[in-house]
Amino acid sequence: MVERIPALIAAVCLTIYWATVIVKLIRLARKIRKDPNAIPRETVGKLMRVLWYPCILALLAGLWMAAAVEHGHWQHQLLLRWLIPTAPTPLWWRIIVIPASVICTAFTIFTFVCWRKMGRSWRIGIDPKETLAMVVTGPYKYVRHPIYALRMAINACAVLMAPTLLVLLTAGIDFLLLQIEARREETYMASKHPEDYANYKKSVGRFVPRVFVV
Repeated sequence: MVERIPALIAAVCLTIYWATVIVKLIRLARKIRKDPNAIPRETVGKLMRVLWYPCILALLAGLWMAAAVEHGHWQHQLLLRWLIPTAPTPLWWRIIVIPASVICTAFTIFTFVCWRKMGRSWRIGIDPKETLAMVVTGPYKYVRHPIYALRMAINACAVLMAPTLLVLLTAGIDFLLLQIEARREETYMASKHPEDYANYKKSVGRFVPRVFVV
């Protein structure tokens, strides 16, 4: 039972994360009287969501299954080795999973700060016809994509907390898509705020503060 607690923490954190995203989408849509680009207004973004949204659902499912099933219970059913841990957890895992659980929880909470700072400029997709204000204060004073950076860290912790192949695969896909989306958003912002965004990029790191980048 104890071995399932980290997976449960990860499942709860990411479920709260995505449930909040849905609530924010609905509330913001009412305020701005349009969809906040859950379905992007450009082709590449739409194609990415065909993979991205099912991937997120699969990640959540993988976490909840890892939290619900006793380790080793399905070890003779090869298919489910993709879904749940099948071997006894080693001592090193029991040690590193504690800070991973703390980081996962703390970063989920801090994501709310980043969302709040974005205000009406928060979107989850690109609309080339829309010009959004640059947000360069709070966490955005130090990192250009703090929400993405936090989610990648949360996903990395989730892999440690629920070490199954399904969680690893879906978290990995989410990581790659976040890398692509961050760069696409930068191209979009540079087209809307050429000089200001160029200066912003020079002084602020993409996922970590410039001071940590050689």
